[in-house]
Amino acid sequence: MSPEKTAVQSHILILVTALLIAGSGCRNNDVVAGAPAAISIVAGANQQAPVGSSVTTAPAVRVQDDGGSAVSGARVRFTIASGGGTVIGDSAVTDVNGRATVGEWILGTTPGANTLRATVSGTSVSITVTATGVAGTGVSLRSAGQQGFLALVGQAVAPPPSVQVLDSFGNPVPGVGVTFAVAQGGGSVAGAAATTNANGVAQVGSWTLGSAPGLNLLTASIAGGPAVSFTAQALTSAPSLSAMSAVIQSGYLSFPVTAVPRVLVTDAAGQPLAGVPVTFTVSSGDATVSGGTATADASGIASPADWRLGATSSSTLTATTGLGAAPLTFSATGVTASFLIDVRFLTSMTADERDAFVAAARRWMRIITAHLTPVTVNLPASACVPLQPAVSESITDVVIFAEVTPIDGVGQILGSAGPCAQRSTSDLTAVGTMQFDSADLAALERGGQLVATITHEMAHVLGFGTSWSDLGLTSGTGTNDPIFTGAAALAQWPPFATALGYIGRPVPLENGGGAGTRDVHWRESVFHAELMTGYIEAPGVPMPLSKMTVASLKDLGYQVDYSQADLFAGNLVAAGTSASPPTMINERLARATWEVGPDGVTHKIR
Repeated sequence: MSPEKTAVQSHILILVTALLIAGSGCRNNDVVAGAPAAISIVAGANQQAPVGSSVTTAPAVRVQDDGGSAVSGARVRFTIASGGGTVIGDSAVTDVNGRATVGEWILGTTPGANTLRATVSGTSVSITVTATGVAGTGVSLRSAGQQGFLALVGQAVAPPPSVQVLDSFGNPVPGVGVTFAVAQGGGSVAGAAATTNANGVAQVGSWTLGSAPGLNLLTASIAGGPAVSFTAQALTSAPSLSAMSAVIQSGYLSFPVTAVPRVLVTDAAGQPLAGVPVTFTVSSGDATVSGGTATADASGIASPADWRLGATSSSTLTATTGLGAAPLTFSATGVTASFLIDVRFLTSMTADERDAFVAAARRWMRIITAHLTPVTVNLPASACVPLQPAVSESITDVVIFAEVTPIDGVGQILGSAGPCAQRSTSDLTAVGTMQFDSADLAALERGGQLVATITHEMAHVLGFGTSWSDLGLTSGTGTNDPIFTGAAALAQWPPFATALGYIGRPVPLENGGGAGTRDVHWRESVFHAELMTGYIEAPGVPMPLSKMTVASLKDLGYQVDYSQADLFAGNLVAAGTSASPPTMINERLARATWEVGPDGVTHKIR
């Protein structure tokens, strides 16, 4: 071979080798990718799984650069965006295909949408994966309404019994079959096989009692799961209704009747029947009734929450049952009040507690003899107390929101009372609140002290002790000898001082007991049993409302009738002979936090 040919072949071999080397370095898998620019879901999108469980396919994403090439070595973080739940293995590095997979995604415990966000670390590149949590298998069964019924023999109970199926997280489970079956008493069911709806509720078509009087039993069950029992008492004859309160009353228009109607439900033998639903309906007039359907208690007594007269002079209320009892009618007439305390109940309470609020309001409405200047009040919901609804109305005198609720048990904090919104022109209350511990009210009711205590607290709403500082009606507060300086009270003081045998500065205010007691009540050591000291007398000891207290309201700016005060001096003897000492009320007093101007503008002041 010639040297020239050999040289050419060598050049060709070098060129081919170079091309092969270059070709091997330009394979697609070895292209150097740019910065992460896009992310997409490659697995696990739009799944469905029971709440509290892991999705079947762990979500996976692919990261690419702006040219569409896979980006390897990028760190992707997975975080819960909505729905609750948990991520296990929340950080992953993309492989050679740009793919990263979450370790495990456990959905939240509430049915509905769950979202998981995948974000490339150090960038804003992200994407959201969505899954739907559905209620798990039904594991519990409970009554969805009443469990005890009353009906005549051979008749259907009303309403038909119903149950609710819940998963282990308390979520309603739809689509579950429930079987209802008669277990005792004979009778029959229609629609025995039912399926839970979207709320997890299934209802039997009807349950007709047997032909014999006595106990009937119905069961509801799910396949391989728990069961719920319903009871019904079959009666041979319709029950009877009799009045346990006055059937004819008189009161004030636009104000609750004096005593909420009470009915006694009895069987044919005159024995009280518990559990009987009684419906109270306004049958004439423009009155309103609250809690119109009530169930007879263990003593067979049922009553509505409230019956409030309207603007007309009369109204009737009819009580009926669905068991064929003869209806019972109550009537009430009203006159226009010269001063109106509009008590609005925010919580349920016993009939006696409700009546005590009304009795207290009526007492102050007799003492105060003239309307205030009407004001337009606009308060947001919960401005005064959490349960208070929004207020947007013209208020002539005073609106009081009242509630009875558990606080801290017997003998601790009784509750709180005071103004919430006051008039800017007079500092007189437009809206006030009263809150009592239900445990304390029960004890006060047993001791016969309920009405007096609520009357006491209502005085604080009207401004007794709570508006004094705004009006400059006290002197020496915080010292050992604070006094009340209102002119009307000072005019009443000389005969009181003589009767009390007191020598000192008028009119002595409480100088002990801490906040909520001192400086805002009459002094217990001087006034003893008077209603507006900071102490409750022992059961059986009267707590008179004296002319001094009436005078203090005049000093606040109200027009008053002194003849409505109680005789006072004679009651001191009873206080002095009491074997038990008085008890500090332990109350919290509120001052107005809102002010209402004559232009209707309501603004916060504290």
